[in-house]
Amino acid sequence: MTPRCLPIRAAAEYLGIKESLFRERVAPEIASFSIGSRRLWDRKMLDRWLDRQSGIEETAFIAKPRTALDELLNT
Repeated sequence: MTPRCLPIRAAAEYLGIKESLFRERVAPEIASFSIGSRRLWDRKMLDRWLDRQSGIEETAFIAKPRTALDELLNT
């Protein structure tokens, strides 16, 4: 089972990057939180960050062009 809350080393590994790059590029853009003395990142937030970086998030909501059949069926 992959935990949802990841410490920095695991968060960097999850994204496939080094911890130093995570600190430099990712950590400033994603809010972390603390449980006790542990600083953690939410895996779902890491996924969203990665989606933005790869362009998936931008293209996921682009409407497809309507076809003549769509118009005929009023869909």
